Amino acid sequence: MTQLSACPVYLLSYRLKTETVHYRTVCILISFLIILAGIGLTGIVTASEPTIVISSYEVRPDVIMPGGSALITVQVSNTAKGASVTKTGGDQTTGQSVTETRDINVYLSDVSLFGNGLRVESGDYRRVGEVGPGQSVPLTFLVQAPHQSGIYFPELHIATEGGRSLKYPIPVNVNDDSLVQKNPALQITKEIPDSVIPGENAEGTLILQNDGDTAASEIIVNISPASPEISVASKVITHISRLGPGEDVSIPLTISTSRKTPEGISLLVCTLRYSTAGGTILTQTEQVPIKISGKPDLAIAAVTSDPVRISEGMPFSLIVRIENTGTGDANGVRAVIDAPVKGTKEAFVGKIEPDNDGPAVFYLQEAPAGDYQIPIMIRMEHEGTEYVMDDTLSLTIAPRGNPLLIPAVIILCLIGGGIVVYRRRQSEPTV
Repeated sequence: MTQLSACPVYLLSYRLKTETVHYRTVCILISFLIILAGIGLTGIVTASEPTIVISSYEVRPDVIMPGGSALITVQVSNTAKGASVTKTGGDQTTGQSVTETRDINVYLSDVSLFGNGLRVESGDYRRVGEVGPGQSVPLTFLVQAPHQSGIYFPELHIATEGGRSLKYPIPVNVNDDSLVQKNPALQITKEIPDSVIPGENAEGTLILQNDGDTAASEIIVNISPASPEISVASKVITHISRLGPGEDVSIPLTISTSRKTPEGISLLVCTLRYSTAGGTILTQTEQVPIKISGKPDLAIAAVTSDPVRISEGMPFSLIVRIENTGTGDANGVRAVIDAPVKGTKEAFVGKIEPDNDGPAVFYLQEAPAGDYQIPIMIRMEHEGTEYVMDDTLSLTIAPRGNPLLIPAVIILCLIGGGIVVYRRRQSEPTV
């Protein structure tokens, strides 16, 4: 009896389980069909979520003095792009679709800077507004540093619509050199003559020294003149593999000039290109001044007089032309003669440039007859130094002639001519 009564119960339980499985299957199929229908009617929506980031920041000045103020400027950016929405409507058989694109903005509600050791004087923002995709908004904060040196990390808090937030620490240096990068410090000094004479070459040395705390490697030194008046006859490009702290290296230098090189300061441009210990390539330019100073050389080019023939006792002008055959200006040129005559014995010439001359004019009178060797002293000044040149002039004074001699000669010539004419007339035959 017990076994016969258990069979109907078992069959009923099996039937209920089978119906439950069929019901679940039908529900899943119906849900799947509804999803497909929704996709066919409304389309596919793709979008990138908006993301707020700190794209950059700047602290001005880079190093704040204790108790000083600084400006912190941050760039808040929205990294999201546009969203593409595709909708299909109308005739399902044609498959026509319409694509719509919209921007995803992010709304900045509150932006605050917490000093964490710094005093934030101004810059808290409330309801900043929306930031579009790919756009940025700058925010500036004014802070005051404490009186203790160190590295501080004020923290930026950004709250967006929807409850999301962003925290970003910003390092600020208050008179602390622990984060300052150590770099080489290359300096160039020269060992060349104090001045170079135009038309001559000068030999010297450039000394490259590293006064920094780290080594410089792969150094390229390029030497070039800043003006065409001078040139570098030695090697213009030098390669130095490594120069450690406190080390130096000598670079031979030969400078060429021409006689037309003007006096003054000419510059050599030294371009240095080197690599730091961190692999950064640095370039710096140094200028080496070269003093071009000519040397004047005076000489007497010619000596003339007015009148050309000087007679005893008559006034005359003695003209001495002084030329500069050197390469520098002769300034303040003046000449003095020592002659046994009366008159002006000192003449001022002034400045005589290279390859030029100037006249020194002396007005003399009452010179006795004779041949004279007259000493002349020429003075000039160049770059604050006075130079003196001595020379000798030759001068001839003719003796004074008889004042009745010329009239007597004229009278004798007239008498002689009259006698000749008279005799010719006497010798002619009479008709």
